[in-house]
Amino acid sequence: MSKEIVKLDDVCVCYGAIRALQGVSLSVEEGAIVALIGSNGAGKTTLLNALSGLVPVQSGHIFLRGEEITNEKPHIIAQRRIAHVPEGRKIFSELTVEENLRIGAYTQYKNKAKIEQLLHMNFELFPILAERRKQMGGSLSGGEQQMLAIARGLMSEPDIILLDEPSLGIAPIMVEHIFEFIRQINASGKTIILVEQNANLALETASYVYVLETGRIVNENTSDVLIHDDTIQKVYLGL
Repeated sequence: MSKEIVKLDDVCVCYGAIRALQGVSLSVEEGAIVALIGSNGAGKTTLLNALSGLVPVQSGHIFLRGEEITNEKPHIIAQRRIAHVPEGRKIFSELTVEENLRIGAYTQYKNKAKIEQLLHMNFELFPILAERRKQMGGSLSGGEQQMLAIARGLMSEPDIILLDEPSLGIAPIMVEHIFEFIRQINASGKTIILVEQNANLALETASYVYVLETGRIVNENTSDVLIHDDTIQKVYLGL
């Protein structure tokens, strides 16, 4: 039976007078792919940022394996094996592919053998990055940069990966490849929390889905159920 690995309990996040998250509660089981869908401004990215310590939580609680991590510093959360792959990729364009990956291994900086092992693992998972290892990150295509951003996150050897809009700005053929890699990463035992603008893709990929509107969860269920929900079909799937 799967164990709960992440829990949010009545979490609120504000940007000045704007309430970006309003009492959000959710649960993520170990080894699952859980998707967050909703329109722009619904609070999806804010939720990931709160989880990884990038924005302060005004009230409520965040738990990792039953231990509270609310408002922990981002580097502490990273050390607790949560990796955040941000929207827009945010790779270091003037560093090589390999240098970008080595930066991602900062939690392993004392263990050079481990870093080489992680490099080898990522080059096996993403062969195109092995071919491009000496190229500048900024010279890669959008899809290749997204692969690099995901691989950089994997270099910290996380148990949980937060993926923010991995299909954004990428050619459709590359999106298919990216999501195949996401499934492979999940099959290796890693838990994934996925924010994805393409609701169809999110519902096809995730086992459980939360729907956010104006900072609140307004619907949740297994993807098999939600894909047949009339409101989801009309609002998010264009059916």
